Amino acid sequence: MKFTFLKIKFLHRFYLSDFFFVIFCSTSLFLNCATTSKIPNLSNFSPEVLQSRVARNLQNLQSFEGKARVIIELPGKGYNGFANIFMKLPDSVYVKTEAILGIDIGGLFLDQRFFAAYAPRDNILYYGEAESLDLRDFLEIEIDTDELFEVFTGLNQIVVNDTSKLVFAGGKFVITTQLNQQSLIYEVDPDKYIVTKSRLVDAEGKTILLKEYRRLRKIKGLVLPQIIKLTRPQARERITVYYTSQKVNKKIAAEKFKIKPAKNAKRVYWGDRKRPVIDRDLQKANPN
Repeated sequence: MKFTFLKIKFLHRFYLSDFFFVIFCSTSLFLNCATTSKIPNLSNFSPEVLQSRVARNLQNLQSFEGKARVIIELPGKGYNGFANIFMKLPDSVYVKTEAILGIDIGGLFLDQRFFAAYAPRDNILYYGEAESLDLRDFLEIEIDTDELFEVFTGLNQIVVNDTSKLVFAGGKFVITTQLNQQSLIYEVDPDKYIVTKSRLVDAEGKTILLKEYRRLRKIKGLVLPQIIKLTRPQARERITVYYTSQKVNKKIAAEKFKIKPAKNAKRVYWGDRKRPVIDRDLQKANPN
């Protein structure tokens, strides 16, 4: 009886372990097949095709309204506060800031031709041609007008040329484009067709500019990130935008794009100002 019991117990363990082995192999095979099936056939794609697919998201954006926390990090200091952002495409942008301590800008309007910026601390309304604007004079961080648009929408567009190459790595499409001695590297979500990361690197492979787009969400058919980061590692500068509210393609009243300075505010044409808001020579001498 003892031998019979041990034999039955042994056989039970054998068949049970064999059963779990089959289940394990079947599950592994299924997961492996599922993973493999998600790898796209690159013969159906090209840098130009992805450029077009990514651009569709932006083409469907007519207006944008959002509320966000904005964090600006600089060597030895940083600023943060809230901002209301209004955009009417293709070119009108209005940013109204709330209590971003250390940054003297209460409102910034910008389109393809002109800009206006109100500095409440100095009670000055600056205005002039958009091409003459240097945003560092207000935000203290290096950022051009195109990058400002990308920072607030989170929609990074892809640049391609004859050098552009496409691979699939890390679950993302990766496009690399050579620009003289620099390279642009884009990572594109294969399901949502939106850039999730882009890097500008120098000839030595060091990152000059890093753009990151996280927490993707779909709003009225458009895919937008809730967190946007623009970093210049070598300069140790970063601007981060955390959206708490995002609305798209809703009618925005014209009043939302008007800067309302104090009645006694001084109006200064940008080309007539005596000096930049930031002393650039002093900044170069004291980079930290």
